[in-house]
Amino acid sequence: MNPILSREELEEAIRSLPVAGWVRLRKIAVMFCQRRPLEADDLLQEAFARAIDGSRRCPRTVGIVKFLAEAMHSIASDAMKTRGRHPELRAVPLIADDGLAFDPPDCRPNAEQELGDAQETAHMKQRLLDLFADDDAVAQVMIEGMIEGTDGEELRALVDLDRTAFASKRRLIRRRIDKAFPNGWKP
Repeated sequence: MNPILSREELEEAIRSLPVAGWVRLRKIAVMFCQRRPLEADDLLQEAFARAIDGSRRCPRTVGIVKFLAEAMHSIASDAMKTRGRHPELRAVPLIADDGLAFDPPDCRPNAEQELGDAQETAHMKQRLLDLFADDDAVAQVMIEGMIEGTDGEELRALVDLDRTAFASKRRLIRRRIDKAFPNGWKP
């Protein structure tokens, strides 16, 4: 027996979906479309189309709702990646219909904003380091390394800890930060 459903079997499985299955698929489509350039009905339709045309293949061991939900997740994810690679650009006329010139605002941060951002970053860094003032210097070095973008094996080598001690110290750091900032960073 073929481990993949045939087109006919797939069509029959979709046709015989109970109402609860349709409701669940619709809710999943709505969830995957949040903050994405897709409509829920279009996403669900695309999942059906890809299943029927064979570009998505349903294993016999996977339920049809789960299969279609995973297909929708993949399609929505691909749409976001494509949008990131090819953002929508719109031309703005420099002279309006009434003859007035349009001077678009400069969105780059000015010197004052950059200074404020630098001060905020320094303040945040100091608050994080203060959380570990009573601890040995290892946690502070790890915090500074993480802020600078060092992570993984490079950070472990920097603090010279074995894997177990490193994982333990990271848990301590994460827990202490979560306790100090339960709702995230607030300036």
